[in-house]
Amino acid sequence: MIPISTPCRLLAILALTAGFHYRSASSFSFSSSSSSASLPPRRSYPASKTPRKAQFGPPRSSLEVKAISAPDNDNNNDDDDVVIVANYHDDDAMIGTVALLVPSSSSAISEFGIRSPISSTPPSYAEVAAQLARKIAHFSDGRIIARVVHPPPSSSSSSDHDHDDDVDGIDESDGYCLDSDALFAIGLTSPSDVRYLSRTFRKDESRCPRGGAGVMDDDGEGEEGGGIYHSYAPIVGPYDAANASPLLTSLTPWSDVASGSRLATQMMRLFDETSTDEFALATMLYFDRFSNSGIRVPWVMHSIDVTWEKGPIRNAREVYDMLTKCGPCIVRCLADENCSSCIRALDVIDTRDQVNSYRTVVSYESELLRDFSLCILTKNNVFGCEASIPTLPVVKPLGYWRGKELTANVARTIMIGHLRGATTTTTTITTAGDYDPSSMGLDVSWKVACGANAAYDQFPSQNQLFYPTARGNDLWYDPVFRVETIDGRNVWCKRHYRVRNGRIPGTFRFSVLDNGVTSDEFWTILGAADDLTWVVFHYAGAAAAVGQRYIGGLLCTPDGRLPPPEDLDEIWRIFRSAEIEPWELFVVDNDESSAGALAAGPPPLDYYRKSTAIVVS
Repeated sequence: MIPISTPCRLLAILALTAGFHYRSASSFSFSSSSSSASLPPRRSYPASKTPRKAQFGPPRSSLEVKAISAPDNDNNNDDDDVVIVANYHDDDAMIGTVALLVPSSSSAISEFGIRSPISSTPPSYAEVAAQLARKIAHFSDGRIIARVVHPPPSSSSSSDHDHDDDVDGIDESDGYCLDSDALFAIGLTSPSDVRYLSRTFRKDESRCPRGGAGVMDDDGEGEEGGGIYHSYAPIVGPYDAANASPLLTSLTPWSDVASGSRLATQMMRLFDETSTDEFALATMLYFDRFSNSGIRVPWVMHSIDVTWEKGPIRNAREVYDMLTKCGPCIVRCLADENCSSCIRALDVIDTRDQVNSYRTVVSYESELLRDFSLCILTKNNVFGCEASIPTLPVVKPLGYWRGKELTANVARTIMIGHLRGATTTTTTITTAGDYDPSSMGLDVSWKVACGANAAYDQFPSQNQLFYPTARGNDLWYDPVFRVETIDGRNVWCKRHYRVRNGRIPGTFRFSVLDNGVTSDEFWTILGAADDLTWVVFHYAGAAAAVGQRYIGGLLCTPDGRLPPPEDLDEIWRIFRSAEIEPWELFVVDNDESSAGALAAGPPPLDYYRKSTAIVVS
C-alpha cells in the first residue's frame, strides 16, 4: 500500500501493482494541488551529485538521456543509475515535469508487452519507465520532461526511520520526486520501496502542510502520519477520492472537484491498459487539465465533445453552429439506426481517446456518418480544432538498399512490394534487374505482422496495397483491415490514400478522407530486407478537424507472419532507431481460418484498385 498526502504542488501517484507479494490488476493513486502562475523552481544539487550520463538502448536522435542515482545510505556504489531526463526545450516553453518512481530492484518485471512479439521476455519496470519518459516527450513535443528514479536500496533500513522527522534532510532522489509536478510510483511492491515513498510524502507534507497524511503497510496497519489511512485513493486537482462527497460531486458537475473525479476514472482505465501510448495519453490529459504552467497540451487540447470543462457558453455556441450549418445532415444521421447508434456510442466516451473513438467509428461507418462528420468537422470546423503532424521522434529513412543509394523510384518499388501486376512509368515490378523487388505476385503488397500504435495497429487481418497512379510518380495506398465491432460483428474496412514522394527518398506524404475527416501523414521507410521478406515503416499523422495527432510503426511481411528469428535482432534495432521498443508492438492476427476472418468473408482488396490502378497482365 502507499500513502496519500495532500501536497501543495501538482502531484500524481501511480502504482501499477497492488500489494507486496503478488502482481495484480492495476491500482494507483494520484493527486494534484491548486495551480500557480509559474512552475516550481528547480532544485540545485552539489557538484558531487551531478547527474551521470547513461544510455538505454541505442543512441536516440532526438532525446538527451541522463541517469541519476538515488543515494544509498548504506552503500555508496552508484552503478545502478536509473533516471532518464528527456530534455528538448528551454524552460520558457515547458509545461511540466514528471518523476517516474520504479522499484529499486532492477529485476522487477512489468506487465507491459503481453501482446508483443517478445511477450516471453517482458520488460522490467526500469525499462518501461525509460520508454515512458521518451513517449511522454514525444506526445508533449518535448515540453513535459520525465525523470526515472529508483528508491535507494537502503530505504528499509533504520536510517530511513531516523530521518522521518528530518524534513530538511532531502537527498537527491527525494528532491527529484518533490520538485516534479507529477510523481508516478510504478510497480512498487516491496516494503522498503513503499517506506521510501512514505518518507518522501511525509517530507512533502511537512514542507507544504495541508492536513494529515497516512501510510498503510502490507498488514493493513497504519503508521503514524496524522491518523488518516488511505489505500490507493486517487487525488486529482481538488478531488480527493478518500474524502470526497459523491453527492456534492454529482450536484456540481461543472466544478473542478467533479472534473478531477472524472479524470481520475479515465486515468485509471488508461493505466489498466499497460500500454505506453495509453500511459502517455493519461499524462497529457492530466497536465492539460491541471498543469501549474497554464499551458495547454496540443496533443489533447481540442475536443469535439460537449463537456462540463468547456462551460455552458461554449457548448451552446458549438451546438448552435452544428444545427445552423449542418442541420439536414444531422437529421438524416439521427433518423438512421446505424448512424444514430454511432453518435450515442461516441457521446459516452472521450473522443480524445483514439483507441475507443476510432473503434467506435469503424464499427458504424456509413455514408451518412461520413456526410455528418464532413459537414460538422471538416467543412465548418465547428469545434475550432487544429493539429499538426508530430515531429518527435526524429527518424531517418533507409539510406541504402542492396548496396546502392536509395532513390525515390526504388523507394516506391519497396512500397509496392509483392503486389501482382503493378507497374510504374519507370519500373515494372516483374522486370529483372538491380532493383527487382523479388515480387511474389500476391494480391497484396504487404501484410502487417505487428505495429506500435494502440489505436490503429491492433486490428486483425491488415492488408496493404500500394500501386501507382495514372501518371506513375505517385502511389495509391489501400489498407484493408478487419474490425471486430463493439457489437460483436466482424466487418472489413477499407481506405484510399493518396501517396506523394517526400523531399528525401524513402519518405512519403499520405492523405485520406476517413469517415469525413481528412488525415495527413508522414511515412518513412526505416529498413527493408534485400529480398523484401520484410519492411519496417514509421508514420506520424494528424487529423486537424478533430484535433488528433498520432505516431506509430509497422513491421510488414508478405504473409503477415513474423520474420525468422535470425532477422529479428536487426529489425528490433531498426525500431529502436525510431524510439520504439519491441515490447511496445502488438502482434496482428492474420489467421485467415479464424472464426472472425471466416465471418467477415473475403477481403475487398480490389475495391478501389480496379478503377484506378495500372495493371499489367
